This record gives sequence, C-alpha cells and structure tokens, in this order.
Amino acid sequence: MYTIVRKLHLYSSFFLAAFILMYFVTGFIMIFESDFKRENIREVRISEAISSVQMHPDSLIHWLRKEYHIRGQYTVRMEPQQAVVNFLHPGTVTEVKIPYPVDSVFITTKKGNIYTTLHQFHRLHGYQGGLNYYVWAFVYDLSASSMIVFALSGLYLWYKTERNRIAGWIVLSASTLLTAMTIIYLMLLS
Repeated sequence: MYTIVRKLHLYSSFFLAAFILMYFVTGFIMIFESDFKRENIREVRISEAISSVQMHPDSLIHWLRKEYHIRGQYTVRMEPQQAVVNFLHPGTVTEVKIPYPVDSVFITTKKGNIYTTLHQFHRLHGYQGGLNYYVWAFVYDLSASSMIVFALSGLYLWYKTERNRIAGWIVLSASTLLTAMTIIYLMLLS
C-alpha cells in the first residue's frame, strides 16, 4: 500500500507542477496589477445591416461564429431592447449587440496586450466554447483532483514515515485553522 500511495503522490505532483507554475505566473500578474497594466492594443467596431436571424441563443451563437468568425466562451443576454452576446477568448473580448427588430448588428472586438491575455487565461473556466475549452476544463478538473490526491497521499506518507509527529500536527493544524479563518472572513465579514 505504501508503494502505491508513494507513486500516486509522485505522479500527481508531476501533473500539478506545470499547472501550478502557470497559475503562479498569471496570478502574480493579477496581484501586482499596477505594474502590469491591462490595455487594449486594438479595437475593431463593425456595424452593418443584416437580414433576419433566429434569436434562439444556440442559433444566434452558431450564426455569429459562422458569419463573423468569432470564437471563445460566450454569454447571451436577451434584454428588452436588444440581444447582447459576449465572447471571451484569452486576449480578445467581443461584444455583439443585435437590437429589436432584428435588422442590424453591432460588434466591438477588443484585443488586449499580453497582461490582459494572461489575466483572462487565469480566469478561464467552464465547459463551453468548443473543443479547446472542453479540454482546458477537463485538465483544470484533473489538476484539482490531482491536488486532492497529492494532499491526501502526502498526509498518509507523513503519518507512515514519521515517528515524532508533533511538528507535523502543529503545521497541519495551523494551516487548517488559517484556511478556515480565511473562509469565514470571506463569507461573513467582508
């Protein structure tokens, strides 16, 4: 059993290394945002007349992707005066507005600098937007599972190999208490 847990701990750490490094780099840029300004380096606006389009969200997304080659994860809001679709692809944000009655489309695409791209990459999540995003979300979930396996297998290995466990119990208790206090603070006091 010890050998199996040790291998699980080792292999989960290999998987986590690249993902944690990516999250460190992108998170560092988010923490020191004043030093790494997020700016748009290009903005493109399109306004044109269109013939009727089906306003069902799935049909609308399919039409926008086919007609205007817009990619990324999307959100659709059907407002009283217009339909608004936002696409997010790391480094690019596209907003599409189609007013009622459906006779025109207004598209604004903003291309960001490298810091904008890394910021958006850090916040990328969810199973929508196409195959690349499905793969990303799966890897994201796999790394979260690996983190749990890494932590639990590390606890098991520590418990099996250490004879004097007092220092480990102190560190484990302190880190657990810090996590609990942070959660309570964020949920109740902020």
